[in-house]
Amino acid sequence: MKKIILSVISVVAAAVLLCGCSRGNGLPGVKTEDAPKAASVKQSDYNNDLEGLEKYLNALGYIPDDCKPVEMTLCSVIGAKDGDRYNFNVDNSAVFVELYEYDTDNLNDDAKRVIGEVQKEGKYYVFGESSKEDAASFEASISINGKYMVSYTLTSNGETNEQRKKDFISAVEGFYR
Repeated sequence: MKKIILSVISVVAAAVLLCGCSRGNGLPGVKTEDAPKAASVKQSDYNNDLEGLEKYLNALGYIPDDCKPVEMTLCSVIGAKDGDRYNFNVDNSAVFVELYEYDTDNLNDDAKRVIGEVQKEGKYYVFGESSKEDAASFEASISINGKYMVSYTLTSNGETNEQRKKDFISAVEGFYR
């Protein structure tokens, strides 16, 4: 039964990714050259919570102004207290970002497992209670303070897109270290 559910989820995820690959996909977008200088944006101007992180990333030019978050209602599956998903374009490449916030003072077993997997392997597993072979895995990074997790997927690689992904992840990792 778990393998059937995993297969259905994988097919749906692939369909969502493939739908976003074309230039005219209707997603909000940014261009690499439009990003402001990081030195002009101060973390201390933003709250140390998920909303503050998202506003910070927007001010850095990593999340487009017209891109609205979709609440990740099942974030508790990975032990997170809150989560949002963003879909947008960077230089005509579709980008899918998931941001999660953890309550580091009250981590449940799922949160501890997920954070541990990401710190050790750079990915986490879901839907596979018996073994990792049965599970779906997702690349992710954890912030230095352990409070935030980011999963960043892009549909086309390239030097510019890969560098922007690294910069985005670095901004999340360093937020309120």
